[in-house]
Amino acid sequence: MNPYRYRVALRAIHPRDDLRPLFDQLGLSPERTWRAGERRTSPAGIPLDGVYRESYAYTNLTHGSRNWSDEDLQDYLRGIQQRLAMHRDTLHTFYIRGGRCGLSIGLSGESGFGFELDPSLGAGLADLKLTLGFDFHAEPD
Repeated sequence: MNPYRYRVALRAIHPRDDLRPLFDQLGLSPERTWRAGERRTSPAGIPLDGVYRESYAYTNLTHGSRNWSDEDLQDYLRGIQQRLAMHRDTLHTFYIRGGRCGLSIGLSGESGFGFELDPSLGAGLADLKLTLGFDFHAEPD
């Protein structure tokens, strides 16, 4: 068992484009999305001041107890890489058109922990033009 738990989301940001077609091409359903220029709202749909400066969408990829997983992170990320590899051209086109797409990894542990990611995994994700973002949490919520 790992000394940590994690959750992974796929996030996409673009200066202007609607991101729903990207998620459709990837075979994923965004959990939250907005488009540049739309009025801002809270997650509950309550109107907020201002408009969104960029288009944004995300979906959680991990499942289980509140979307936290304790399987091997590197194996999990390698599976995502392999699943998204068939969409390499789509991801490259999105990147060339000014978009940023990446994996957001939330990590939590009850004590200190560390891990390494294999260079081939990093190279494979970079080849898909995917960023890696890490958020550290004291304990799972």
